[in-house]
Formats: sequence, C-alpha cells, structure tokens
Amino acid sequence: MDFYQGCVLVAVLAFLALVIFAIKTFIQIAHTAEAVEYLALSTAEKVDKTKSTFELLDNVASFLDSGFYKAAKTGLELVRHFRKDK
Repeated sequence: MDFYQGCVLVAVLAFLALVIFAIKTFIQIAHTAEAVEYLALSTAEKVDKTKSTFELLDNVASFLDSGFYKAAKTGLELVRHFRKDK
C-alpha cells in the first residue's frame, strides 16, 4: 500500500465517520422536535385552563386603575392621617 492509497483510506474513513455522526445528529433532531411538539400541545392545554384566571386578574387590574378605587384609597388615607394626629 503506497502513500496515495493510505490517504484515500483515511479520507474514506473520515467520510464514513462524518456520515455516521450526521445520521445520529438527525435522529436526535427528530426526537427533539417530537418533544417540542408535545411540550407545545401540553402548554396550549394548560393555557386554556388558566384563561379564566388571567381574565380575573385583568378585571382586578382594571378595577384598581378605576377612579372609584383611587377615590376610596384617598379617603382611607385621609382617615388614617387624621387618626394619627389624635
């Protein structure tokens, strides 16, 4: 076996290793894609279940921003302020 045959043998073995590595990588990518798909589906179901909670929080936030709440809070602070003075 001369020098060129040795070089060809090394190149073929390197290419074979590259092909094996690429196949393993593509298999892992496929498994990861399946896991991501499962995660997306289960997350979508959980988001639907918590939708009413988010609506409640939105309503509470809207109430806290309303003028009625601000007026009541100001009135309560005035009462507390005058009670401290006594």
